[in-house]
Amino acid sequence: MKTVLFLAAAATMGVAAAASAQTLPTGDEAASQLELIGQAPSACVLSPPSAAAGANTSFAAQGGQAGVVRFTQFVDPQTAQPRDASISLAFPVVCNSAHRLVVRTDGAGMARVGGGAAAPGFRDRLDFQLTADWAGTSASGTSAVTTPINLATANGAAGQMNLVVAVTGGGAPMVAGDYAGTLVVELEAQN
Repeated sequence: MKTVLFLAAAATMGVAAAASAQTLPTGDEAASQLELIGQAPSACVLSPPSAAAGANTSFAAQGGQAGVVRFTQFVDPQTAQPRDASISLAFPVVCNSAHRLVVRTDGAGMARVGGGAAAPGFRDRLDFQLTADWAGTSASGTSAVTTPINLATANGAAGQMNLVVAVTGGGAPMVAGDYAGTLVVELEAQN
């Protein structure tokens, strides 16, 4: 983005003279022009999130650009079925040009760490749903696919991007073990 500001300075003969007639320089007057030029490059800043709200989850920041969502009770202790859980994460965002927000997973959802094939009637993988709200637009997706959520914004915007991660409970019981999944949020200035 390029901004040019022209400033012109000239001496005047007075309000009455300026209002009644336009005079030409007589030789003892001088005029000059000064150009001020600056450039603001396209940039986006995605700050670490905070948990806006959650059910059966908690959030902890892990350094500058990472965090961990923990499920308080991942499964029902009586049935081993997953429990409903959700969290809304608030990301402070500033972009001064057109930009694109991408939220993606590896398509594996929450998978059992070191897992192999689950016994019949059990599962060792759980998908989650995603919804991103930013700059007046919204998009949803699932961790079952590698196709990312992609929100393009034609102008600059600043504010809070909300990302909701939700797990639906019930279904086949989960094999015992630790489960993990990865979610990546990217913001890219378009120029």
